[in-house]
Amino acid sequence: MSQQQPWWNGAVIYQLIVRSYRDGNGDGIGDLQGLSSRLPYLRWLGVEAIWLTPIYPSPLDDGGYDITDFKAIHPDLGDLAAFHRFLTAAHAQGLKVVMDLVMNHTSTLHPWFQRARWAAKGSPEREIYVWSDDPHRYADAPVLFRHFESSNWEWDEVAGQYFLHRFLRHQPDLNYANPFVQEAMLDVVDFWIDRGVDGFRLDAVPFLCEEEGSRCEGLPETHAFLQRLRQRVDSHGKDVLLLGEAIQPVEEIAPYLLQDELHGAYNFALTAHLFAAIASGSVKNLRNCLEKAQQVVSGCRWALPLRNHDELWLGDGHLIPEEVIQTIRAGLHQGQGHWLNWGINRRLAPLLNGDPGSNRVLHALLYSLPGMPCLYYGDELGMGDWPGLRDRDPNRTPMAWTPARNGGFSTAPDPLLVLPPITAPGYDYRVVNVEVQKQLPGSLLNWHRRMLTCRRLLPALRHGNFELLKCAHPGVITYVRCDGSMTVLVAANLSAAGASLHLDLSRWSGVRTREVFWGCEYPPASERWFVYLPAHGFSWWLIGEVEDVNAEQ
Repeated sequence: MSQQQPWWNGAVIYQLIVRSYRDGNGDGIGDLQGLSSRLPYLRWLGVEAIWLTPIYPSPLDDGGYDITDFKAIHPDLGDLAAFHRFLTAAHAQGLKVVMDLVMNHTSTLHPWFQRARWAAKGSPEREIYVWSDDPHRYADAPVLFRHFESSNWEWDEVAGQYFLHRFLRHQPDLNYANPFVQEAMLDVVDFWIDRGVDGFRLDAVPFLCEEEGSRCEGLPETHAFLQRLRQRVDSHGKDVLLLGEAIQPVEEIAPYLLQDELHGAYNFALTAHLFAAIASGSVKNLRNCLEKAQQVVSGCRWALPLRNHDELWLGDGHLIPEEVIQTIRAGLHQGQGHWLNWGINRRLAPLLNGDPGSNRVLHALLYSLPGMPCLYYGDELGMGDWPGLRDRDPNRTPMAWTPARNGGFSTAPDPLLVLPPITAPGYDYRVVNVEVQKQLPGSLLNWHRRMLTCRRLLPALRHGNFELLKCAHPGVITYVRCDGSMTVLVAANLSAAGASLHLDLSRWSGVRTREVFWGCEYPPASERWFVYLPAHGFSWWLIGEVEDVNAEQ
């Protein structure tokens, strides 16, 4: 492995759904050919890695997370040759590719499961999955999809037993107590690394193993397997990212981030606290969350999403306190009536009622906090959603490229489209699209590009140290990112009213301060350094003499 910083340290990751991104053959479904044609756009935008939601063969009962073959490509999207062409093109653009790897379960249509249900009870083929004669086994494990499932067990007539499914009933859990399962999944990782993949987003990592009397989350056996996985990945001698999805409090995620386990993990608690701060105008809980995250795992190992392909997960009081959940539900009025499972099923822009100030201040924090910011496709435009579509499909509609028919996503007739393009007032694809926003200097798209450019030019924001500063205003959060001789000061007002601040910058007393985006000179740093932030306003300042970032940009 390289001795320099690994590629993912501070990298901005762009999540997309291939079948909703760009149709390259006119059949109404996005594919690898279409995605390849849009790689120059992603490089222009300034992201550094692409996270692909599952592209494997699947009956698509859960958006591709129900897999029937881990070593192939869904025929709607292309084949292995098309994937190779896409991967080669992405690397040529300087983009890394992260694949979604679902290790916890398969589809009931996977050949393993079809053999298992017909195999004799207790046989090696049967034991690839978790079976029981008693549907009350592991009673302390919560039902994750309470709106769809009443139990973690499903009766199989052919097998004459119940099988475990921590997710949906068509997604049986693999049995990691079986050495065959562990070796098979390690072999899957080898397969894709050998083809040049740069990382894996590991879906649902806490649930791999089970134990009676526990929540069946994050058990020692799970960590033991993840350590084997890390060893296998490291044996390839490449910088390959292992990024874990664990929707748990940060102190419970910390064990996954030991040096011999995962490289990074999502901080969903921080996501929730960011929305709570916008909803309440108070940053107290947000500060506490940031302090705790850096105490348990310092540095830039947290992946930071605002929204993704699922609902905004709030949980049952385990991830965040119940009062924070109620703050979000009461304060984000556009989320009311869109509750799904344990969260709010809306895209970012409509969840914020289309407010550009709230949208920008949240992303300004995302791009300046330590970790790997994750940008969901279309959020750089302020794309809307389509309430009324099934399950999580409201958040997975086609990317809007142009004002032309279907938003430039596909030339196929409307009935063949994977999902309908957005036509809701304020979010219509004829207005909210890449082509239009590229031509408007003040558009959200160009704002994102400028922010990502500034982040790329400021090493302190990519991998610098993080320190919260004291601030008397209850709605303003302030902190510094320091890397060698470079110090960046960040201040963000999450309240709906303007804020006048006096910050104690006495440790830099007399040092030059400049605003990052426009290069405006501010008074030298002092013990009572004054700044005014409008409602949902923010700014980044360079403290000290550094190379002129605006000139380089």
